[in-house]
Amino acid sequence: MISVRQSPIHGSGVFATEKIPAGTLVCIYSGELISSEEAEKRSKARSRETPLAPIYIFEIDENLCIDATDTGTENPARFINHSCDENCEAVWNTRERRMEIRALRNIAPGEEISFDYGFGLAGFFEHPCRCGARNCIGYIVARPLRPALLRKLAKKKRSHPTK
Repeated sequence: MISVRQSPIHGSGVFATEKIPAGTLVCIYSGELISSEEAEKRSKARSRETPLAPIYIFEIDENLCIDATDTGTENPARFINHSCDENCEAVWNTRERRMEIRALRNIAPGEEISFDYGFGLAGFFEHPCRCGARNCIGYIVARPLRPALLRKLAKKKRSHPTK
């Protein structure tokens, strides 16, 4: 149903190898369930050790995360890129205690799988978006927060006009 290959968005990406109907479970974001505190420790340590290496930690809520950094090919979901025009969503299945990636709409063969990473506004400038979608605002920020970011960027532009 999916394969990992080079992405025009960023690094490796996940692509549909066949038509995926809306609502379909595309894959599971698997890894070690850890506390948010442990996730913070690991992120800082990995950033110090190998500053350019990706860190695959998925925040489920303020207390729980999934660390997929060392899951290798067993977890293609860790290579799913963010898009401002996402075709999937990440849904926490409380009964199964797993993060499911589900299709929001029909996905065509060859189309890159993507979801909204849901980042907050704090430190948005550290997360530039490369998705190329028509509605992209240039930073990886959760859909509900994008209007606030646009206002913030417009205000900054007005206070620092280019000459």
